[in-house]
Amino acid sequence: MSKGRANQRRYKYPLPIHPVDELPEIIIHNPLSWIYWAYRYYKSTNALNVKIHVDFIGDTTIHITVKDDEQMLYLWDNGFFGTGQFSRSEPTWKARTEVRLGLNDSPLENRKVTKSSPEAQLTLEKITQRRRLQRLEFKKERAKLEKELLELRKNGGHVDEENILLEKQRESLRRFKLKQTEEDNILTLRQDVCESNLRNEDNDLLDENGDLLQFESLELMPVEAMFLTFALPVLDISPADLMGKLFRFNVKYKDIHFFVRSYVIYHHYRSHGWCVRSGIKFGCDYLLYKRGPPFQHAEFCIMGLDHDVSKDYTWYSSIARVVGGAKKTFVLCYVERLISEEDAVALWKSNSFAKLFNSYQVGEVLYKRWVPGRNRD
Repeated sequence: MSKGRANQRRYKYPLPIHPVDELPEIIIHNPLSWIYWAYRYYKSTNALNVKIHVDFIGDTTIHITVKDDEQMLYLWDNGFFGTGQFSRSEPTWKARTEVRLGLNDSPLENRKVTKSSPEAQLTLEKITQRRRLQRLEFKKERAKLEKELLELRKNGGHVDEENILLEKQRESLRRFKLKQTEEDNILTLRQDVCESNLRNEDNDLLDENGDLLQFESLELMPVEAMFLTFALPVLDISPADLMGKLFRFNVKYKDIHFFVRSYVIYHHYRSHGWCVRSGIKFGCDYLLYKRGPPFQHAEFCIMGLDHDVSKDYTWYSSIARVVGGAKKTFVLCYVERLISEEDAVALWKSNSFAKLFNSYQVGEVLYKRWVPGRNRD
């Protein structure tokens, strides 16, 4: 099975709440099948049998974490919620460490391993590390060839000689790139589990039976946790209790303003079918994916602003420069409050979050850099 088809099956649902599945087949000419189908549909539910448990760590800065392995995987596979504390995104620390320590090093021929199985796939961290090394090697090879061309020009080489050398260099770079691609395909099918030795510190990672302990947790952004308890009944905590953990009891509007604005933006894009992830690595609030990180890169970078805020031009330009360098589209998301601050705080204290979030409206502006050298036409 190809990687794309495997991802299609694994990440089938965009949210942790699924449609009602496993309904009986309807036989058109059998009225009893219609009755039985209606009965099963009426009795069925798509609510989780066991809600996902969250823990709160810290005093001044509170971290919302999920520690159960199955629940971490469920949140990631169904909407790409949260970030592994020891990973780039998907919580893969345990799987990576098992490979590094050789705890999963039984011969591939003795295991039922396919391309789509976890044992045969390189983790995202390894793929990124290997690609960076490949790019560095390619740059070194190109620099070496450029040095040869420079030496030829210094020695007064003819134009025809330069053209012949350039053609040889292009062919050499193509072969070098092809060799890297072939090596990449081989490593993708079979990981090298003998790349590192056991360190003394690694003994602390194992229990008395020699099994690897799970030290990684899935950390949720506050807006993600709010979405999973307010918009979807997924977490084992109510919205009021969650906000009570994150904010003190006697709040003022300035205390909750940033969170409310951030959540309104997050909920807005989630409700339109986007996969919303943190955009801090690109200097913005959120990244928007059509389906999720395993399928394609994020298309849009979202920066949330109050509707009456105007920044200096250098502020817009600096962020747009970073976003444009990553080949993404920069979107300014303006949020306007339609009620007074006093009414907003009153709704917050009465736990009327639906009315509070509905009292904001969202507007968007697409920002593009104008480059004189490229936009002359």
